[in-house]
Amino acid sequence: MKKALYTTVLSALLPLALYAQGSVSEKEIQQKDITIIHGQSTADGKSQIGERILEECIVSLPKIDDLEPEINSQSAYLKEINGDPSRNEFVKTYTATLEINYMVYQKTLIIVTTNSVKGQEPVMKVMEKNLKQTKQFTSSSSEGDLFAGRSNRQYYFSTPEAAAKDVKKRAAAWLKQQSAVLCKK
Repeated sequence: MKKALYTTVLSALLPLALYAQGSVSEKEIQQKDITIIHGQSTADGKSQIGERILEECIVSLPKIDDLEPEINSQSAYLKEINGDPSRNEFVKTYTATLEINYMVYQKTLIIVTTNSVKGQEPVMKVMEKNLKQTKQFTSSSSEGDLFAGRSNRQYYFSTPEAAAKDVKKRAAAWLKQQSAVLCKK
């Protein structure tokens, strides 16, 4: 910036200095406008890859009757079981988990841009892919048929069937919601 300023000042003062010395006549003096352009480039040759989802849908979902939950049990010492102050004992409690595996179809647009002086057009390509997805559900003990404690009441499932029924109910609700985003065949 300073160099450009010195060039401008020198080119403006030189004709005045020569004219003042008398070595240049009035006819030889020329007025020139100088334009200084300052630019900055980000042309480093690096490429950037971007992805934009154009279309996405679920290929298929299982039926709730085809799913079998995994049942886990553990022993817990509970006080005042179901509100009975004399009932303090070890009880077997159950939880259930259920995994739903499904496929998602995606149509994506891949955009590759390059920072260059030439100013190349971005490269665009449409890709289709199927992705495996997993959704996991766990039974909620707050829906249990057994409780313990007085002020800080805790709920539990006392049978594996009750835990399995709860987790299947949660999975069925999710499956029903996802039916709106199934792929059109």
